[in-house]
Amino acid sequence: MIYHLIGHFLLTNLLLDKMKNSGQSRIINVSSLAHIAGEIDFEDLNWEKKKYDTKAAYCQSKLANVLFTNELAKRLQGTGVTANSLHPGVADTELGRHTGMHKSSFSSSVLGPIFWFLIKSPKQAAQSSIYLAVAEDLQGTSGKYFNALREKEPAPQALNGESARKLWEESAKLVHLDEALQECKV
Repeated sequence: MIYHLIGHFLLTNLLLDKMKNSGQSRIINVSSLAHIAGEIDFEDLNWEKKKYDTKAAYCQSKLANVLFTNELAKRLQGTGVTANSLHPGVADTELGRHTGMHKSSFSSSVLGPIFWFLIKSPKQAAQSSIYLAVAEDLQGTSGKYFNALREKEPAPQALNGESARKLWEESAKLVHLDEALQECKV
């Protein structure tokens, strides 16, 4: 699970000084409504002690994106850089093929036909990210979660400040963040 977040975590941190020096900047992290079913197992972040479950790992990684964004927003207060996360809607991508989300007969036969009425094209789903990046009415908005184009309350576990802080610390250890930041300044 942590590997689904770690690249975003490192890249964001490596770019932070540039963003702070650029004036008003916005960081948008794509999550999913699936974060509602996510749980962070700090004793086994990388699924090394339990059987890997693609659906649970996906939900966990999307929860991690919201927690990371919330902690990032907290750390960026007063810098002119904002961070928000979003659920872009259900997009017509190949995700289901990789997560196994629609492999059960119930999912494919009962939910499948309904699902197709709700699905967005990738272009339509991208509109949420674009909106968060450029909307003047969101200038200064940070630490929020959006579902499509509206601010929504995320799942209760996504609001756990202690989990957000701990996830940040574990991520920083895994990428040797202090060393990576020093190397960028050389």
